[in-house]
Amino acid sequence: MNRDSVLSDLITFGKPIDVLVAIVGDVGWSETPEVVLTTDHILSVLRRFQAGELTAADVEAWADLIECREDIDYQPERDEEILEAIYVLANPVLNGLLDEALTDQVIASLLP
Repeated sequence: MNRDSVLSDLITFGKPIDVLVAIVGDVGWSETPEVVLTTDHILSVLRRFQAGELTAADVEAWADLIECREDIDYQPERDEEILEAIYVLANPVLNGLLDEALTDQVIASLLP
């Protein structure tokens, strides 16, 4: 798999988390942004969590794979909100476990 398709699958949560962990590990790191994470990507993942398609552990692992990657850029004008949302989702020990209230809070922070 090429880096672009792996990173695209990652930001869209296009494969099961165990597959994403394996393939993201295989592509390594790059300092050049290759894909853009948008608020819509995060909102989609959170809506899938609300629908019961993803667990809190899935969302945490997904956000953890994205956090601090230099090859994933953030949507212009919304980068601070995206950075904060990924931080909150990737660090439940610091921010609380993902539940309905936290999900609603993160969603509200990402809406226009």
